[in-house]
Amino acid sequence: MTSILIIGSEGFIGGHLVQHFAAKGWEVHGADILAQSTACARYYQVDPKNSSYTAVFSDHPFNYCIFAGGNGSVPLSVERPFFDYEMNVYNVAKLLEDIRQHNKGCRFIHLSSAAVYGNPGYLPIDEKHPVQPVSPYGWHKYLAENLCLEYFQLHHISSISLRIFSVYGEKLRKQLFWDTYHKYLKNTAEVTLFGDGTESRDFIYIADICSAIDVVMSKAVFDGGVINVANGEETTIKHAVELFLANIDGNCQLHFNKITKEGDPKNWKADITKLRALGFIPGSSFEESIKNTVRWITTI
Repeated sequence: MTSILIIGSEGFIGGHLVQHFAAKGWEVHGADILAQSTACARYYQVDPKNSSYTAVFSDHPFNYCIFAGGNGSVPLSVERPFFDYEMNVYNVAKLLEDIRQHNKGCRFIHLSSAAVYGNPGYLPIDEKHPVQPVSPYGWHKYLAENLCLEYFQLHHISSISLRIFSVYGEKLRKQLFWDTYHKYLKNTAEVTLFGDGTESRDFIYIADICSAIDVVMSKAVFDGGVINVANGEETTIKHAVELFLANIDGNCQLHFNKITKEGDPKNWKADITKLRALGFIPGSSFEESIKNTVRWITTI
């Protein structure tokens, strides 16, 4: 039976990955900072201030390890850059070293971010685009990517980094749609967001993230390289939020304050040629996935 360890199993992406691979009949183990798991029966608690995975890898051999933990907040990385470094770089280094020492046959999947690209010089963004982060979060994800490449080239640890674009869906309790909904609850007549609405993102639904990671694990070459994980479509923030609000209340007015948040890039659209070549096909339309997200967020 295939055995997988998901670091960050209690988080948004990690929790969905636990469900995805458990449904396939895999032996799923989780690790996170909480005392108990709500996601999986086989669970390791990790000390957030002194995380060590030696006991985890000594206890059980894994076929795969996915790093879905760390800090996922760009604003927090701006406010606390060293904390972000510890969460997103130092923890990856510890994982790679413990795999090298105790479970060398384990394949490592690092969930990186499109934040490494910063404000792109061209669209769509392919994996050869220059790396030019505009936040500590982006820089630290890039440093972790290079750690994966180092451990592959020097220590023969099979690894790959997935540059994930703007993920959304059920159970995500932060970012654009969560923030919009809670602003709506405070004032159902109008919602005001940062920017001017022409900012764009390449949104990818959480179910498609799980499918993409599954495809990568089964078909990609684990040579320390990188692959974009996105939908391959550019959507403006204005259009995305208008669609979201229309599924909640068609009378709510949307406004923008023309203020740019530090660390936020202007426009994103991914070139997913490499991902599609592995067999990835998005499974849900943006409209239907937004409806699913609204159904969840309005009933919690």
